[in-house]
Amino acid sequence: MRWPEPRPANTTAGTGRSERMRHVLQWAAFTGTVLLFLSGCGTEPPADWVWWTSTDTQAVRTELAGWRQVFDASRTFSDTLRLNLSARLSAADSTSTTGDALYKFAHLIAVWTAPAESGHADEFRFGVTVDTMALHGESMDDTFCQVGYRDTLAGTKACFLYDSLWVVAYRPETLPDSSVIYRVAGSGMRGYETPQLASKTYDWAARREVFVHKLDSVTTYRVKKVSGFAAFVPNSQDAPGIDRLVLSMPGRADTFFYSPRTDGRGLYNLKPVDSLYTVQQGDPVSFLVTTSTPADTSTDKNRFFVGLGGTRWEITAGARSGTTTIAFADTGYQHIYVEVMPLSNLLYRDRNYKSTTWALPVWVKARP
Repeated sequence: MRWPEPRPANTTAGTGRSERMRHVLQWAAFTGTVLLFLSGCGTEPPADWVWWTSTDTQAVRTELAGWRQVFDASRTFSDTLRLNLSARLSAADSTSTTGDALYKFAHLIAVWTAPAESGHADEFRFGVTVDTMALHGESMDDTFCQVGYRDTLAGTKACFLYDSLWVVAYRPETLPDSSVIYRVAGSGMRGYETPQLASKTYDWAARREVFVHKLDSVTTYRVKKVSGFAAFVPNSQDAPGIDRLVLSMPGRADTFFYSPRTDGRGLYNLKPVDSLYTVQQGDPVSFLVTTSTPADTSTDKNRFFVGLGGTRWEITAGARSGTTTIAFADTGYQHIYVEVMPLSNLLYRDRNYKSTTWALPVWVKARP
């Protein structure tokens, strides 16, 4: 045990008496702490006593490995987005704050994610679900492990396939207040016989929570609860803000939000795997996603995409909403992936990549 370093001696009047009093108080505090420590010896383990073993850790890893295909966040990007998106120059392109040449896709054919260096990390937090820990031999009753399940993609590349490109050059203009603004000096569209490829590089990370429970008196763990996940590029402040997801079936509508909620309708709520949002194989489900950004839809708009069973497609309905009808062909544990990107993110070749992705876990039942 390391005790705090003594404070510097007081150099004002009365230093002798103050110094003696300080030493007396320090010695009293030390003596009291030692007595308290000795009186507790043999009654209970220290608070940071590690009661789980490497066997528990390995058992949790074994259980998670069986869920990897369900939890793997990289499945979000398993398909190419066929866009066929055309754009013209707008009023926003008539000035520049930097004077750098502007490059804007005139016809964007497709967007996809190139393979990146993937990573995975688990953060284990063991605990017990009762207030009093009871030891039975070498096992612990009611043991669980809550796992921070994190997938990363380093140096991810968003690839843009296009066959025509707007190019705008600017010239400086000095205003009466001596400030400088850059206005269009010339513009034109370049067309290509062979489609061209551009890319934007970014890092991507997704984290979900998984609750794994230990079976009684056996070093075997089972996944009992899971959450969804969200991923923001470049960060949650600059990425589009998804407001809610709404899934509707005849006679039923369920709305999901980002944060955990008492009604269980949060993306990060830990939900028992046997009570996830449940749909029947092949049944149509109406899907709606809305965003809180951009604040001014005259300057930018969002594009909305949904991913299901390895296929992605666009569902944009407005500047801040996307809608479609989905149906699950396969049964079992699956995810609905929704991705939102600003339109400017797609159209301007040299702008940084931005996106927000939500993944909602669902259970698909087989038809009776």
